[in-house]
Amino acid sequence: MNELDYKKALALEQYKEIKASRRHYSNLRFALFPVYFVVQFGLVQLAVKKSSDVLLFAEYIMPMCGLLVTYVFWTIETRITLYYKDLEQTGDIIEDYLGFDNKVMVNYSKQSFLSNTKLSIKAVYTIFLLYWIAVLVKQLFFNQ
Repeated sequence: MNELDYKKALALEQYKEIKASRRHYSNLRFALFPVYFVVQFGLVQLAVKKSSDVLLFAEYIMPMCGLLVTYVFWTIETRITLYYKDLEQTGDIIEDYLGFDNKVMVNYSKQSFLSNTKLSIKAVYTIFLLYWIAVLVKQLFFNQ
């Protein structure tokens, strides 16, 4: 095996790892989404629950927890997007280097809301963020 063949074999192994990592992050994105909904709806249930139990500032803690959870998941989503883009760029370079005719590391058009996963996920996070801000504002200024 000459040096060029060795470099191409290494590039092919790197390409396989990139594809596996890309699948991992794509799966992680969709595995985290149901967890986010479960946590959010649990917080919503606690926030709207009428109870005689006195929890110290519960009406303020639940919205703050909702905001914090949204921030954490939004940050995770942003990091996944950055990793995914980096993997696509590196994979595209390796596909060129290896001379692949059919490329799979392509940036697909994300012109519409229905074809843009990142935008639709962030829309959900934005809705929950606005909900928790509204609940907190209501508790702070309109709940006497």
